[in-house]
Amino acid sequence: MRWFCGMMMVLAFAGNVAAADPTIDGDIGTSVIERNLTSLEGVIDPLSGSYNELEKLNGEINQAATDEAKQGIQIRIDAERERIRQLRGNIRDIVGGAEAAEYDGGPAKEADLQAQVSELLRPLLDGLQDVTTAPRELEALRKSLGASTERKRKSEVIIARINELSKLNKDAALIPELESARRFWETRQAEAAGQIAVTRAQIEDRERQRKPLWETLSGLFSQFFRNRGLNLLLALVVGFSGFFLVRRIYRSLRRYSPVHRGEKGNLTGRISDILAVGLSMLTGVIGVLLVFYLRADWLLLTLVVVLLLGGAWAGKTALPPYVDQIRMLLNLGSVREGERVVYLDLPWKVASIRLFTTFTNPNLQGGSLRIPIRQLMKMTSREPDHKEPWFPTMEDDWVILADGTFGKTVTQTPEQVVILQLGGSRKSYATSEFLAKAPENLSHGFRISCTFGIDYQHQVEATDHIPKALESSLTTALLTELGREAVRSVKVELSAAAASSINYAIIADFDGSLASRYRFLERRIQSLCVETCNAQGWIIPFTQITVHQAIDSETAGLLTAASVAGSDVTS
Repeated sequence: MRWFCGMMMVLAFAGNVAAADPTIDGDIGTSVIERNLTSLEGVIDPLSGSYNELEKLNGEINQAATDEAKQGIQIRIDAERERIRQLRGNIRDIVGGAEAAEYDGGPAKEADLQAQVSELLRPLLDGLQDVTTAPRELEALRKSLGASTERKRKSEVIIARINELSKLNKDAALIPELESARRFWETRQAEAAGQIAVTRAQIEDRERQRKPLWETLSGLFSQFFRNRGLNLLLALVVGFSGFFLVRRIYRSLRRYSPVHRGEKGNLTGRISDILAVGLSMLTGVIGVLLVFYLRADWLLLTLVVVLLLGGAWAGKTALPPYVDQIRMLLNLGSVREGERVVYLDLPWKVASIRLFTTFTNPNLQGGSLRIPIRQLMKMTSREPDHKEPWFPTMEDDWVILADGTFGKTVTQTPEQVVILQLGGSRKSYATSEFLAKAPENLSHGFRISCTFGIDYQHQVEATDHIPKALESSLTTALLTELGREAVRSVKVELSAAAASSINYAIIADFDGSLASRYRFLERRIQSLCVETCNAQGWIIPFTQITVHQAIDSETAGLLTAASVAGSDVTS
């Protein structure tokens, strides 16, 4: 009767809880209690059977004749006691619900360093695990429900098989064994049914208490910002303030420092710049640690310290490859500030060496590049000559390229050069391709060289009078048309006694302001030479081809006859 009194007390306790708990009211509270009572009723039957079996075994053990029999009965008694303990535990789970599982904490244990670190990080990890705790618990309960359902089904199959065997059995000695087996599997069936009821109650309880995912996440972030968000914000503000304050103080001191007034890029100045960067970073880190310490936020303080130690440990192997970069920052590498370096087939001036080095080219539009310092490792710079150009042309310069293109450079960037030709058309070249065309810049002055021929009948005056007269005529005409400042010099010299003419080399130098008229001037010089010949009565020869061949007497007679007849034949 003890088990019956205990069950009645459990049921009465559950009813009192429903009446006393202010959170359980209305339809929801009534339905929950009804489900709990139904689950308890499913556990009571197997529990009463276990108690009856236990009392029966206790009687049998006293009547056992041998020690072996007593030992076998004792094993069955221990099994029934364990089953009773499990069933009573199920009753406590049903009555206590989800709150009972979370009531008691785990026992304190002495942990090693790894466990202590894990315990230190546990608040953060637990906060992240809270998002998935409820789904994982529900999944485990559903798996347990499936296993219990399968056990109940198998028990029913076995009981049905025992019933069939009992119907067909003719042996009276087998009846007690079949009855014992039936009772055993009926107990198993009842246990599975009770476990199913308990698991279903737990699943319903978890589903009732489960919160939406967005509510869980918002609660997690809200809790974080309430507890540590302010500390983190203060630490960031203090850290960045310390970093920029040190940088500002150093920049102010740098203006009046004699170290930085000397030669640009000197070693002492560079070392002080690097030390200032390190000091500013150290000040920021100390500020962050100080905030966490004063606010007693040991979790964030420990995380920062662990990160710093990890960074220092990683630096043992990470820093050696950066030694060359540090040397470059100190202006001791193969590339130095103020020197000339070739990059992308173009000359550049190393304006400053930092983590991102600045290259400049004053003759290019947009001629400034930021280069990561690691790309400087394979480069070499040199001292530039003050007369050395950074690019063969400037914007709006007139040029002639090796392919015959003539025009004005209207755009020249590190990527392309655009030439405006006469008539308005534009021709684009990649900058490296433009340089490969060997551009001739006309905007700083240019020379026009051409050849003009006079007939051999003027051979007597070909070496003295004709070149002087031709030079004088060209100079007078060009000065009159273009002005004295635009025409630098005009020379005419005998260059060659050609096959059919005496050729003169005409060399005329002009100021760069006439670069746009380069093609016109070539044509104008030829025109002036022809005008001078007309004025002087000089014959301009044309190319003559004379064919000589041997002829016989008969052909000669024919030619003579033709000549008499008035025909003109030239041989």
